[in-house]
Amino acid sequence: MKAPFPWFGGKSTVANAVWRRLGSPKQYIEPFCGSAAILLAAPTPASLEVIGDANCYVANFWRALKLQPDAVIAAQDYPVSHIDLFARHRWLTEPSRVATLRDALLDPEWPGDAKIAGWWLWGQCAWIGDGWCAGPVANGESLGKIPATTSGHGVSALSLGPAAARDVRAWLDALSARLSRVRVLHGDWRRCLGMSANYDAGDVAVFLDPPYEGFEALYSESAITAQAAAAWARENEGSRIALCGHIGDYEMPGWSVMEWSRLRTSFGSAKTKDAECIWFSPGCLPDAPAQASLFGGAS
Repeated sequence: MKAPFPWFGGKSTVANAVWRRLGSPKQYIEPFCGSAAILLAAPTPASLEVIGDANCYVANFWRALKLQPDAVIAAQDYPVSHIDLFARHRWLTEPSRVATLRDALLDPEWPGDAKIAGWWLWGQCAWIGDGWCAGPVANGESLGKIPATTSGHGVSALSLGPAAARDVRAWLDALSARLSRVRVLHGDWRRCLGMSANYDAGDVAVFLDPPYEGFEALYSESAITAQAAAAWARENEGSRIALCGHIGDYEMPGWSVMEWSRLRTSFGSAKTKDAECIWFSPGCLPDAPAQASLFGGAS
């Protein structure tokens, strides 16, 4: 199962390799979920699954899709249009609207805003590269980037017509069902890590994919969290923890390392595609020696 939108730094191509090391934990936590690629690739869902993201649009999308799938499906159904892409970008990033969304997400019983979720999904698939909903539009700003005019991304990559509409509904309905028991949080990444997890028991798996150092702005968040996440990981290395970054980002003594090459897409830079790295804690399951370094992704 895949996310219905592209995401900068997504890990879908190495998900299988990650799960070989995480195994089948009783609890799974993904504090920087983005497209939730690792969660969605889990061979067997854990008894307790927690995902979170500081990006309010991401957290709202997963919550609204989980609780209001029909409304989200209706809101995302719209043809790709340059002027509409700009208009919705401006509407979605209006400061007071963003503040209201952030406040509402702090209420765990709030079902999310389906219109914002659908419009954000539509734009995330139509936008080229980074910058979608990254900040408010300045007065007098031009229409900005043109939308993807080829095959598109995510749900917009499906063909047009009634069959495609059925495919989108089936895709999003399946995702909604998959998320039915997943806890979706918003805010600081540490909030996910306090969800009654017994890190000393060895049956908790944590996938840490913080904004990489020097690339924080691509995620619409300014807080530098990479080294803080690495420090937390070292303190809890008895659990099954995977930590993502670029080669050389962290000092993780006693951890195993998997280098891999990311396929270049419009949501990834060719300059760093061969610099991807995942550190696995001593608490992770062993992997076959041939999997110590993967180039071109994992199967």
